Amino acid sequence: MAFQTAISIKEATDNIHNSRYLLPAIQREFVWRPHQIERLFDSLMRGYPIGSFLFWRVDPETAKNYSFYQFITNYDQRNPHNLVHGAPDAVPGLKAVLDGQQRLTALNVGLHGSGKWKLPRLWWNNPRAFPERRLFLDLLAPRTEDEEELSYKFRLLPVDDKGAPERGSDHEHWYPVGDILDVKDASDDLIDFVHDHEELKKTREPQKMLTKLHRVIHSDGIISAYEEPDQNPERVLNIFVRANSGGTALSYSDMLLSMAVAQWDEIDARKEIHALVDEIGAIGSGFRFNHDFVLKACLMLGDSDSIRFKVENFRKSKIGALQHQWDPIRNTISETVELASSFGYSGQSLISANALLPIAYYLHHRQPSLGDKDRKAIRWWLIRSLLKRGIWSGGVDNLLVAIRKAIRESSGADGFPTHAIEEAMRSRGKGLTFHDEELQDLADAGYGGRAYSLLFVLYGFVDVATNRFHIDHVFPRALMTPARLDEAGVDEGQIPEYQDRMNRLANLQLLEGSKNTSKGAKLPADWLRDQYSEDERRNHCHLHDLGDVPAEMKRFLGFYEARRARILEKLRRLLVSDSP
Repeated sequence: MAFQTAISIKEATDNIHNSRYLLPAIQREFVWRPHQIERLFDSLMRGYPIGSFLFWRVDPETAKNYSFYQFITNYDQRNPHNLVHGAPDAVPGLKAVLDGQQRLTALNVGLHGSGKWKLPRLWWNNPRAFPERRLFLDLLAPRTEDEEELSYKFRLLPVDDKGAPERGSDHEHWYPVGDILDVKDASDDLIDFVHDHEELKKTREPQKMLTKLHRVIHSDGIISAYEEPDQNPERVLNIFVRANSGGTALSYSDMLLSMAVAQWDEIDARKEIHALVDEIGAIGSGFRFNHDFVLKACLMLGDSDSIRFKVENFRKSKIGALQHQWDPIRNTISETVELASSFGYSGQSLISANALLPIAYYLHHRQPSLGDKDRKAIRWWLIRSLLKRGIWSGGVDNLLVAIRKAIRESSGADGFPTHAIEEAMRSRGKGLTFHDEELQDLADAGYGGRAYSLLFVLYGFVDVATNRFHIDHVFPRALMTPARLDEAGVDEGQIPEYQDRMNRLANLQLLEGSKNTSKGAKLPADWLRDQYSEDERRNHCHLHDLGDVPAEMKRFLGFYEARRARILEKLRRLLVSDSP
């Protein structure tokens, strides 16, 4: 990366207007307010540095693969979108602005254009709420050296049909800042201008001010830039993310989403993707998806060779084609999340959204109906893949591509190809075999995502599809405070052990939401007696492996160890099988 010779502001804005400076699709829209533009011009007149810029020199072969946008000249807050440039590969010496878009746009609007920002206390649909404003400099305003105030009185003022400011008094002379671009000879032209206005001849300040403005715009090397010549878009994207890290946080996938938006010309990609995230997030008890999940699903379902978040996968030729597949992809993603919800999963229990992508790929290419056998096979594979540590962390993109290949090659198979998928996983060191040490670890699982999957495995009779179930503490947490345990006669030395086991699997069960609410802080023996008849109580305890539920808190540890042993034995029976 090389530092370029500084150029003048006029040369920089000329480069904007001859399209030598364009904006990559990863850039966001112009967001500066009027006072920021005014302060920028004040800084220039004071001789303050305005920071360096970062450009990417784009070769024609690279330019034709991506979308680039023109700078805004006439800004309108109601429609702040930059126009796409039709032929960036035909622009000689194209430079994409990676850092400095807001400053360059502000200079361009101030010198060449205008802005429309909403006035306070007026409705958005009021046409008077967005007057056209142009940048002016009051040549009669006294200067101040107060660092908190503007030393030079720049103002973005509403203008009439002739471009004249709508405000003014005998103590003001508003000079259109953009007019300085047409001044060729600073000495003669500016002297003539001052002498043509009687109120400006009283002091030398107006001419000094205009002379300085001319020098700042035409002569001074203000625009200092680093230029990145590398045509590797991955490197450039990483540079962009780091260069912009001082403002609102930007992620790599944020940039790729912006690229996707740029490549779709028939569908508003950003609106569609965000709407889908909201839609699937509201399914069932609610999920926590983001646009990363949707982008990854698009690459997975669209059969992209690689599903990594790489610029290569977001070229026009690839991501542009996905817009024609968007409707079926969107429907499949929704159907997949609906299916996961019917298995009992939600944002609390789904510890990896990536686990849904193989299911989505299968659903995307299956016959229209999904039978009960298929549902059971999918559910069992999903649960086991979420229980096995390390499956969905590290090397996930390569794993998903391998699973997709296995599903594709099993297209003639009857139902969900569990065996083929697990062979592909095993070949990548991510098999779903559970060893005894892992089962012991599962039996000690704490409250949270894996606990849900474990309870789904252990107590598959619970109808999580039609009822909202909660994870309930058999012995309530409210009774596990040191004070309550001491009151119950528990030895002080055992209290840490009680509190450690309180949130572990052997003290957890799935309860319908209404029953969990009614249970409150009751001891389990008291609640069972109030809730069920003797036969129903015996059946509930048998189904949930509760055994003989003690009536006293002092016997909790014995209950815990006995239930843990029953759970461990059941896990040994269940998780060594490919089917429930």
